[in-house]
Amino acid sequence: MSALEQREILKEKIFSLQAEVSKILSVDNDVDKFLDNSTILDEWEKIIPDAEYGIFVIAILNNIKREIIIDKIVDSILNVSSPKDRVERKNNQIKHHPFC
Repeated sequence: MSALEQREILKEKIFSLQAEVSKILSVDNDVDKFLDNSTILDEWEKIIPDAEYGIFVIAILNNIKREIIIDKIVDSILNVSSPKDRVERKNNQIKHHPFC
């Protein structure tokens, strides 16, 4: 699977998660209760570095879809350090994760 395909899959997974969380919070908008009782983010916590995990949670809870933020989250999952690396990195050098 190419790096571009992995990026697109991850973005779709993130957008899908945002929609699911938005639906849950539309029924009961108590964010603290959601975070305390839900395991929906647990898989993601295992693969996103601590430095970006907070950004990820805020983006999910607030349904933030700005390209720069989503790209940063995806880069952290794929272990890409710069936009140049997105293009030059070979498939076998990309960190594998459970979503692709």
